[in-house]
Amino acid sequence: MKLRVLFGILLIVILTACSSTTQTVISDEVIFYGEGEYWNVSYIYNSGLYEEKKINWVEIEAKGFELSQDEIDNIDIEFEGRDGLITGNVGDMETKIEGNAISFLVGTVNFETHEEDEYKITINFKDKHDVIKLQIKR
Repeated sequence: MKLRVLFGILLIVILTACSSTTQTVISDEVIFYGEGEYWNVSYIYNSGLYEEKKINWVEIEAKGFELSQDEIDNIDIEFEGRDGLITGNVGDMETKIEGNAISFLVGTVNFETHEEDEYKITINFKDKHDVIKLQIKR
C-alpha cells in the first residue's frame, strides 16, 4: 500500500514537472504580426515604451482598397491579449498615417509580454470585418 502511495506521488511530481512551460519575457522590441482578408496588422511591442507609458503601437494596413484621412472614423477595433481587451474607434486615438497604413497607440493588454504570446484583433470597417490572430514575427 505504501509503495502505491509513493508511486502515485512520484507520478504526480513527474507530470507536474513535465507540464510546466517556461515563457521568454521580451526585453527589447518585437513585432507580433497577422494577416486577414482585408488587413495586415502589426503590434509593435517596445519594452522601453511600455515601461515608461504603458502603451505600444498597432499598425493596420488596408489590403486592396484605399483609405482617406476621413475614413479612420469608420474603423472600430477590439484588441485582445491574455490579460485584457481594448475596444475603440481609431479616429479617437492618437494616429499616424503613411500611405495605406494607419498606426495608433494602444494601452496594456498583457501585464507582461512573452515571445509565446498571441493576440487577437477584430477590425470593423464599413462592410469589412476581420478577426486576425497575431503571433511573433521571426
